[in-house]
Amino acid sequence: MVTENFGTLIDLYNRVLPALKSKVKELKQNHITFVTEKDVWDCLRKTKWNGESDLTLYDIVNDILFVDEKEVVNYLNYKNRKKAENQEEQRQENINKEDTIL
Repeated sequence: MVTENFGTLIDLYNRVLPALKSKVKELKQNHITFVTEKDVWDCLRKTKWNGESDLTLYDIVNDILFVDEKEVVNYLNYKNRKKAENQEEQRQENINKEDTIL
C-alpha cells in the first residue's frame, strides 16, 4: 500500500475519499444503494491491494473509480456470509456450553 506522504491508512483514506464518494454515487445511480465508501475501500484493501507495497496514489484512485460493481457486491456478500457463519458458530458454542452446565 502507499505510504509516501501518508502517515496512516486513515490519512490515505481521507485523501481518496472524493473518489470513494464518486464511486458510491455511481453505484447508487445503478440502483446499488447499500454500498458505502468504507465498503468500497475495504473491498479493494482485502482483494486488490492485499500485500501490495508499491501502489501509487494514482493506482489507488484509478482502482476505486474503475472497480467493477459486481466485485464490490460479491465482496459484501462474502463478508456477510462469513459474519452469519461466525454468529451461527458462536450460537452453537453457547448452546453447547449451556448443555454442559445442565
